[in-house]
Amino acid sequence: MECRLDDITVHYESFGAGRPLIFLPGWPDPGWVPADYLEPVFIGRPGWRRIYLDLPGRGATKGEPWITTNDQVLDIVIRVIDQAIPGERFVLAGHSAGGYLARAALQHRLGLVDGLLQVVPVIDPADDDRPEPVTLVSEPGLFDRMTAELGADAANRFARAAVVASTEVYERVKPVMAGVRDDRFLDHLDDSVSFGVDDLPAPFRKPALFVLGRQDAVVGFRSAFGLLDAYPRATVAVLDRAGHGLPWEQEGLFRALVDEWLSRVEEVAGG
Repeated sequence: MECRLDDITVHYESFGAGRPLIFLPGWPDPGWVPADYLEPVFIGRPGWRRIYLDLPGRGATKGEPWITTNDQVLDIVIRVIDQAIPGERFVLAGHSAGGYLARAALQHRLGLVDGLLQVVPVIDPADDDRPEPVTLVSEPGLFDRMTAELGADAANRFARAAVVASTEVYERVKPVMAGVRDDRFLDHLDDSVSFGVDDLPAPFRKPALFVLGRQDAVVGFRSAFGLLDAYPRATVAVLDRAGHGLPWEQEGLFRALVDEWLSRVEEVAGG
């Protein structure tokens, strides 16, 4: 589907019907990446419309040359929300850098948001407090297979980030590594916005869930605990045996946590 704004056309995928859930993917992923791990949660759970955006330079949304800051990307996100679900109450979700951007969007539509989901989120783009890379599960022969299928550079990226280097995880993340993106555009785009995304005018008193990997060497996990006052109804879960690929490395526990969060949102928002 497409949302045609005056200066850009934003592609998105929409599934189901009911309360909207807007999902912002990570850097540099298209929207189908979070859809891969989140959609199974909604099997047997009606009443939700899931909307996964392709942000500029990712998937089917073009990286327009006039976009040079993350503030401009945020403005695009807000305009898409206003056009796609005008005046509706909704839920915000984000993965990695998309989590940071979702919290920035929350400030702009605070009165309409009934819940917040953060999947291995960036808390502060300038924060370098991260664990050292470690692989806890390593399958013999997998690295050679990845090198043959994706090339040495991609195999090395996976090896550095993977906490669970198994065939099952690799098959799930392989399409992510070959996703459509405009690297030239993204390389020149800021990764932060011009204001403190967690400096809310008032605490966000709706159900929130922060899911982080104990071994996440990409974004870390410790700084999330400094947000508890801003999000007083947040569950902050730090999962062992999980890095930045947490939704695939700890799939069962991740789905259970998201399912419980959805129930909390339905409890306060109704149905």
